[in-house]
Amino acid sequence: MAVIPARMGATRFPGKPLVSLLGKPMVAHVVSRALEAGVFAEVIVATDHDEVARVAEEAGARAVLTGPARSGTDRVAMAVKEIPGEVVLNVQGDEPAVPPENLRLLAGFLLEHPEIPMATLALPGSPADLENPNVVKVVCDDAGRALYFSRAGIPFQRHPAPELVQKHVGLYGFQREVLLRFAALPEHPLETCEGLEQLRALAAGIPIYVLKAQAESVAVDTPADVKRAEKALRQYQQGGG
Repeated sequence: MAVIPARMGATRFPGKPLVSLLGKPMVAHVVSRALEAGVFAEVIVATDHDEVARVAEEAGARAVLTGPARSGTDRVAMAVKEIPGEVVLNVQGDEPAVPPENLRLLAGFLLEHPEIPMATLALPGSPADLENPNVVKVVCDDAGRALYFSRAGIPFQRHPAPELVQKHVGLYGFQREVLLRFAALPEHPLETCEGLEQLRALAAGIPIYVLKAQAESVAVDTPADVKRAEKALRQYQQGGG
């Protein structure tokens, strides 16, 4: 299943799921990308708002209304609690041009490896990313498991090694029972400190495998990101998407 959490009350951009991008609500674009991936038995939008639910259903998704949630992944867990399925992807509701190939990669990996509890994606970063707190970095062990995620510059470049800089791509996949276990855990101090929910999993000993993303995605965090997202959508459409 692909589950798209879509909360209307985002702190930096209230009403974000319904903002118009090229004449279409953002959440409808994300639904379209998930459907285009062609690997999901069901595409679900988990939301706290009736209008978002209506738009999601018109776009071809199943809408599930949820109560308040601590994080997007907690909202995803609420939505699938009564819905059977083996693998659940948390597809960010603010990435209207999310590459379907990234969705296929993550879903296929977890279906082929049911022993792996959780996985995400990353791309090579740059020296500038190290200094940018809006870019989440990840460092991994030799088996590809995340050691830590941070908004700070990790690994610290005491001896310059730019090839070690990895930029996290905020797409998560779970084996269903692990997702429900994650949502039952209390918020961890590391998660609160960094504002990164994946640290709850690492602190609880849940390994997160990090795969190399097939393509980059553009997130809409504030109104200033709308033009950049529309540009990414045009490029996607011109590329045959």
